Amino acid sequence: MQETAFQKFAQTLAAYFQGEKSPEEFTREMFDHIYANLEDDNPLDDVSERSYRGYFYGENDITALAKKIAKELDTVLFPSFVETEYDETIEDICKVFKDECPGINSDNYGKKLGERLKEIIIQAATPKRKKRKSPSAVIKADEEMKEISVLSSASPLKEKYGVLLVAEEGSVCPCDGCSKPLFMNVNGHLGLNFDVAVIDPEKPENDTNNLVAMCPECCARYSIGRAPESVQRLQEIKNHLIDLTDSRELVATQKIDEGVRRVLEKIPSISKPRDVDLNYDPVALRQKIEAKNLLLYVRTQAQVNIYFNAVHEIFQQLSKEGKLRFKPFCNQVKITYLNLKDKGYDQQRIFDEMVDWLQTSTNEERGSCEVIISYFIQKCEVFDVITE
Repeated sequence: MQETAFQKFAQTLAAYFQGEKSPEEFTREMFDHIYANLEDDNPLDDVSERSYRGYFYGENDITALAKKIAKELDTVLFPSFVETEYDETIEDICKVFKDECPGINSDNYGKKLGERLKEIIIQAATPKRKKRKSPSAVIKADEEMKEISVLSSASPLKEKYGVLLVAEEGSVCPCDGCSKPLFMNVNGHLGLNFDVAVIDPEKPENDTNNLVAMCPECCARYSIGRAPESVQRLQEIKNHLIDLTDSRELVATQKIDEGVRRVLEKIPSISKPRDVDLNYDPVALRQKIEAKNLLLYVRTQAQVNIYFNAVHEIFQQLSKEGKLRFKPFCNQVKITYLNLKDKGYDQQRIFDEMVDWLQTSTNEERGSCEVIISYFIQKCEVFDVITE
């Protein structure tokens, strides 16, 4: 799932300001500090905790809520939401948001962050307009699409490779700007909603690396205007899909010990340690996360500072009780990391893939899975010490 602008903004801020708040509490408070009309009929009250959590993790987009509040946004209160007395924290925030908030500095960072959130909400609320075509052009294009769609629907490529390609693409159209489902529910029955396109006609058609399943509209559009740049872009998309499939298969061979679920279940109830210094710079993290991955460092730094000792105690206790095989799990984590590293992935990609692996294998919350992977970065199973 592609990271949303709001998800990226919220999770980056959370690394500094979430503290003991749950993701849904943190997200709700963020909206409270940007929405000006707090009367009885407050649309923020109509949003469920689960939806706020979905906004935070990018599982739900904010479009519906954004349309309700976009006209009554005010950034005046937002600086109080991100207020801190630590100069190092402010300095880090300015570095992390320098691209999203041009001109941000220690004096205006609160205002700049509020303006950025306002911009994200307004963009989410703005309808995506498409260039209008003349009626004759629309009719002609529709006729061509229908003709090609009918032809491609009878293609043996669809019958032979269709299911495989759809599975590779997660059952959604992979074309830029489209995410239509490739299977549809038709009166309780599964209906096919895809055709198979050949990426490059000059290459073999029976090679799955040269085939992509698309919704009928995208397939027709691609077949009509198969320009060199379109072929190149679709090949890039296909290469990305192959890469994702390879990484999923790579980590799928590592089965998670059942006891790990017990650890993940306990994480949301862990209390914040007293006098925790969120600006403490863990030595292992500093030695292992590359300087270019500042956002990853900030994220894991906060998780290690808050959760490391508590998670370590839980692992040790469950291991003593015979409910978890701790050392074999450490080896699983190490092997999974080495497999991903051997694929040439960068540190951010490795972190995300390992979190996906843990979440998929346990069906637990993604935030808890991130805490576990951060724990193992600090514990040295994940990432190698950077050589000077």
